[in-house]
Amino acid sequence: MKEIEKRISIRNSPVLILCFVLILGALFLISCKKKAVEPTPQVPDLQAQVDALQRDLAGKDAEINRLNEENARITRQLPLAYEVQPGDNHWQIGYDYLTTKRGVSPEEAERMLANAYLLDPLLVGFKVWNFMDEGQYGSFVLQGSAKACPGSLIRVDTKKIAEERLKLENEIAKLKEEIEKQGMECKAKIEELEKKREELKSNIDSLNQQAENLQGQNTDLDSRLNSVYYLADTKKNLKAKGKIKGSFLGLSGMKIKDVSFEDFQGRVDLRETDAIELSAEDFNLSAIKKVGLLPKHIKKDIDYRVEIPGDGQSANVILRNKGKFHLARIVLYIK
Repeated sequence: MKEIEKRISIRNSPVLILCFVLILGALFLISCKKKAVEPTPQVPDLQAQVDALQRDLAGKDAEINRLNEENARITRQLPLAYEVQPGDNHWQIGYDYLTTKRGVSPEEAERMLANAYLLDPLLVGFKVWNFMDEGQYGSFVLQGSAKACPGSLIRVDTKKIAEERLKLENEIAKLKEEIEKQGMECKAKIEELEKKREELKSNIDSLNQQAENLQGQNTDLDSRLNSVYYLADTKKNLKAKGKIKGSFLGLSGMKIKDVSFEDFQGRVDLRETDAIELSAEDFNLSAIKKVGLLPKHIKKDIDYRVEIPGDGQSANVILRNKGKFHLARIVLYIK
């Protein structure tokens, strides 16, 4: 009996194992189905969030559509934009707009453009809008079909300006330093030149004084070279000093005796006068009666003549032949 039971148990063991596996699988499937059928508590919350997001999205779409319509409306109200062509500049575009389309005079257009903000450079394809209101001109630029926007050009231009400014500041600082250096050198040279100028001024003053002296000497020498020199005194004094000697023949026998160049202190410039003036008072005479002239080869009434007024207080010896008296030394003796 035990042997039969043993055989049955051994023979049925795979079946038992298979039944056990099937039972476990059925139980697993039942549990999975229950989990799929029964919703978790989080599902309703997620659905509510999705619905809210969809409603927000629909609202945003409606706002976008409204803004697009508003933009289109505003665009229709704006004047037509000008599309930038090669060689265009903002100033010329504005000038053409004001003078051609708005009838503004060239002078007024230039004044209005001077007060407007203009963008340069402009790229081909930029859109330029021009407008004028109450005598004021305005303009703005959008990218249009260009490959870059105006803002990028402004940033690049600003960067270039900053670089150029830094470069100019460095150059200015260098130039200031050079100017200061040259200024110091110039100051030293100016001081040196001032010193030399003072020396030259002193030399010039000295030379001018010498020139004046030489001019005076030259004038005096020139006068002397054109003068006649004379010694004038009474006959008595001249004889007493041994300057002349007389004879028994009277005046006609008078001769020059012992005279030197220093004795001839009287002088007249023959270019200025032809007369030698004598005064009785200068010789302590009450009156001049006669005047004689030596040497005797100078002839009276030919080369000279004597004029004595009636009162005898003066006498003039008129030199008629000036060539004969040029640089001559004569003695005038008076009675």
